[in-house]
Amino acid sequence: MARVDLERAAHALAQAPVVQVSIPPLPAQQAAMPADSASLDSMEAPPPAETLRRRRELALFSIEQQRNAVRQRLLQARLQNLSELERRWRVELRAEYDLDALRAEWDAQWREAFQEYGRRRFPLLVALIFTAPDSEARRQTQAELDALDRAWQAQEQALKTQYETQLRRIEQEITVRVNARRREFIRNADAEVREQLAQQPDGADLYLPQPQALPPAPPRKETLPSTAVQMPARDTNASVRTRYAQTETLRRQILSQLVQEWAQARGYRLTDDPNAPDRTDEFVRYLARR
Repeated sequence: MARVDLERAAHALAQAPVVQVSIPPLPAQQAAMPADSASLDSMEAPPPAETLRRRRELALFSIEQQRNAVRQRLLQARLQNLSELERRWRVELRAEYDLDALRAEWDAQWREAFQEYGRRRFPLLVALIFTAPDSEARRQTQAELDALDRAWQAQEQALKTQYETQLRRIEQEITVRVNARRREFIRNADAEVREQLAQQPDGADLYLPQPQALPPAPPRKETLPSTAVQMPARDTNASVRTRYAQTETLRRQILSQLVQEWAQARGYRLTDDPNAPDRTDEFVRYLARR
């Protein structure tokens, strides 16, 4: 059993006595301003409200979107025959190239090379007829004939590749010229559509006229009446006493919690019996060590 006097423990731990400062209440204040005249400067009309400005921006954006949609529809209508025009342009441009002459040149080169190949091949074929089947001369002649055939195949492929390369180059040139005409046609069609729309009245001017600025208000002179302000007295000690009481209550709660922990650690059972041993000094020493 142990007894602890919290009042004495709190008094022993206090570093200095608490000084309560009495602050006198503020006296009532009164201020008066005599009647006088004042001049008000000219005032301009306030700017439009933010909501109105935002609505106008949204309306202008919607009108611009509708205008772009109309322009796209008109442009598509003008470009609906563009594929047919491209096919006709390709035919016209292909007619500018003499493809028949190019084909005739290739045929002449091939015929000349084939005739040369035949002239060189005929003696080898004759030699094969008059040589023994298993003789060295026949094998040599057959080897020359095979080499000649391979050379002819390579020459023929080279002539064909040269001819096809010329045709591809012509088709590439035609494609480049057709694309240039296509871009020019689209650019002219777009310019015509824009010019057509420019002749139409602007929707923003029709439905969203510019806000008219109000003229500034003329300056005027006003007389201000006399005024008086009264402030009632306030007792500033009330809040100080309240905070002091709250602090004391919190300190008592902390001391109560600490003494319970201390007694449990020492194996004491706290009691209010005046005959129980007083352990207040021991508790104060424990707090000082902590």
